[in-house]
Amino acid sequence: MNDITSRYDYVKKEVPDPQVKDVADQFFDAAEILWVPDSGVLIPAIINSVLAIELYLKSLNAYSVIKNLEDYGDGVRGGIVTVEPETSRHELTKIFDVLEGGIKNALETAFARSSIFKSGASFRDCLSTYDDVFIKVRYVYEDSSSFRRVNIVDLQQLMKLTRSIVESLPRKTVVLK
Repeated sequence: MNDITSRYDYVKKEVPDPQVKDVADQFFDAAEILWVPDSGVLIPAIINSVLAIELYLKSLNAYSVIKNLEDYGDGVRGGIVTVEPETSRHELTKIFDVLEGGIKNALETAFARSSIFKSGASFRDCLSTYDDVFIKVRYVYEDSSSFRRVNIVDLQQLMKLTRSIVESLPRKTVVLK
């Protein structure tokens, strides 16, 4: 039995999860606004881009759960509906690694077919470039090493490609409990 099903009375998995994808879309839109040349807000643009990628990946492995499920009588039950991701980590490769095999393959295949990135690199390799950016770039004034290795053009393209791949995946819904 999946560990999450032992903790909640109701568990549903939608791929992509619409709630998580909606938030990812909002960070995507914010990043697009901030990427305007000479905007002066490069760090927020980078963080919003990486966060959009993170959430698109999490939308592929998140569970809708009902917490505090109660019986209100007459067959009516309810509780607090939330989403629980498979992992709460921020490292993109850690999120990628816990995805189902078929989803990983779809991401890798779509990435390989795109002409945006150099051949021979994998989607996971590309993600690894930005693994610690969400955490480190926020504190660029303490250590700028993470910031210096960010290729902003590649990051923008990766964000757009990730969104495109997630939107192209067939929708899947499974009620686990």
